[in-house]
Amino acid sequence: MLSVFFLLVGLFSIYLGIQTNEAIKKGEIEPVFQNPSDYKNSLYAFILILIGTSIVLFLIKFKFELIKILENIAIFLLTTTTFSFFLPGFYPFILSFLILTLSEIKQSYLLKNLILLLSIPSASAIIGASLSFQVTFILFAILSIYDIVSVFITKHMVYMAEKLFSRPTAFISVFPSKKIRNIRFGKGAKKVKVIALGAGDYFLPSALAVSSLQFGLLFSILMVISFSISIFLLFLYITRKEVSRPLPALPFLFIVALIFFLSLIIKL
Repeated sequence: MLSVFFLLVGLFSIYLGIQTNEAIKKGEIEPVFQNPSDYKNSLYAFILILIGTSIVLFLIKFKFELIKILENIAIFLLTTTTFSFFLPGFYPFILSFLILTLSEIKQSYLLKNLILLLSIPSASAIIGASLSFQVTFILFAILSIYDIVSVFITKHMVYMAEKLFSRPTAFISVFPSKKIRNIRFGKGAKKVKVIALGAGDYFLPSALAVSSLQFGLLFSILMVISFSISIFLLFLYITRKEVSRPLPALPFLFIVALIFFLSLIIKL
């Protein structure tokens, strides 16, 4: 279920990415980065992600109730952007507000997964259309290293996952699992019968797929399919081996990105 969901997020990102590229060419919207091929943009984007992560960590530790406000603002802006590709006028705002209200009235992992499907693709489309494939690939490499450090060394991502995992949130997708596992967090273990994947693990591969549209639609679709297969294999390993600790997904996904990057070099 999770791997199929991952595929849907990626394909939807590609679709919105095509629309975003057209809008940028027509001058209807401005790209996030004015020079998509500037390699310094990968560093700028990484710094922005670090700032965002620091804010979330601070709120989790000192003002956890503000996380909900931050999450809802991000959801509203991103889902509104997604709906604006299909609906005119104020309809995107109204629909986003209704979905957000429903998700607050009925706290459900299913609803939060739906919201992630409606929000991450627009973010991936905008960033992917604003950066060249090479720059997005470098960002992917940097964040893969950061993912390893934050899970195994500083362990602040494990801390964040432990705190956010306790309730439905659009920051993490959650799907049922047949096996019950004891997951070791910072303070003891939790018995879980689900598998979970962070929103960032959807965002970056999808953004890279959007950036790769410069090499053709088929190339991007094959990339998304390969990412989905790799996620399936990762969680197959986790469930069968009953892995009892959170693992970073980006380094595993980066292997796929590296294969596609090398394929381009070979062709050149």
